[in-house]
Amino acid sequence: MRVLMVTPCYYPVKGGTETTVRNLTMILNKNGIQTDVMAFNVNQNRKPKWQGKMEKIDGIKVFRIPALNWLWKLHSYRITAGVNLIPGRFTHILKNYDILHFHEFELSFPFFSFLIKKPKLLHLHGIDYVSLRRHHISRFLLRHLAHLYISISKSIEKDLEMLGIPRDRILYVPNSVDTDLFKPPQKQKEDNLLLFVGRISAGKGLHILMESLQYLKENVRLVIIGPQDWDINYYQSILKIIEKENRKGKHEIRYLGALEPVELVEWYQKATLFILPSFIEGFPVTILEALACETPVIATLVGGIPEIIQNYETGILVPRSDCKSLAEAIQYLLENKDVRLKMAHKGRKRVIREYSIDNACKKLCAIYNQLDSNHKLLGQMS
Repeated sequence: MRVLMVTPCYYPVKGGTETTVRNLTMILNKNGIQTDVMAFNVNQNRKPKWQGKMEKIDGIKVFRIPALNWLWKLHSYRITAGVNLIPGRFTHILKNYDILHFHEFELSFPFFSFLIKKPKLLHLHGIDYVSLRRHHISRFLLRHLAHLYISISKSIEKDLEMLGIPRDRILYVPNSVDTDLFKPPQKQKEDNLLLFVGRISAGKGLHILMESLQYLKENVRLVIIGPQDWDINYYQSILKIIEKENRKGKHEIRYLGALEPVELVEWYQKATLFILPSFIEGFPVTILEALACETPVIATLVGGIPEIIQNYETGILVPRSDCKSLAEAIQYLLENKDVRLKMAHKGRKRVIREYSIDNACKKLCAIYNQLDSNHKLLGQMS
């Protein structure tokens, strides 16, 4: 069986979806499922280029498809219906694969692949339910561009049902993590080290974390890791806040940019706490990575986060946009090492049991076999 992972962006662009696709592609190949990748050829700011190429990354074939952003200033479902890019020639590549596995609600690839008669999966890492309810064309395309849908969280699963996707076409496969790579440290964690990992975007709530520091009783070191997002103004405002806080001399803040997984593991292992104060989320891989490294998590009560974090068991859930509640949760865990150690132990056990990359691989292989068998059966009947 040959599988093609089709995603808007791919490594070295860094983000939750890019990490998930890369990890799944590697584990599937390791387990004997030949899996390649197709993505738009974009720069680090996700702007498309009108040149295509093929390259090998991690021993995996990656097709970079040229593209044009046909309405680059507009990101409204009402205008674009989720089809934001016009790709160059690519459909001839799809014919060489048994399964087409699309990722994200960016429907350019699925839309322009409509005439290719192959089994298709649409793997949704997050959707804007309110916008999709309002915009009929986007909803129509969502319902007709795939045979099966993968939801990474129970909340997305419910949203898909309410948008008219039949229940028997929705499959739950939460995000996963390599627990052999992301593992507990060999030495003791660093005291009072807070860690944030994610895109530098307003939706991740980094400014809320920075504001919460003023309410802490003791000095902390905050390390921020992640790529710049498309909003340059927000990114620059964060850099200014970092500079201002460091000048005060109470807390130390370091921004390290985007790191490779091997470098990232070291910071998860060092950190006392991992903080993710997002306004909106799907099912963040960063939380799984932190828990796998036995680092307790403080995060907001949004999206799929409550499915991962059991409040006061593997971490603490706080209301979004509430810097005082966030500061109280940080202060509580900094002062209670025994609570942190219990959370850390339970967190890793939960990730190994429910969110390991091996579990995700088994689920996907079963889905691929089901899709392939159904497709062959329909071919025999026609």
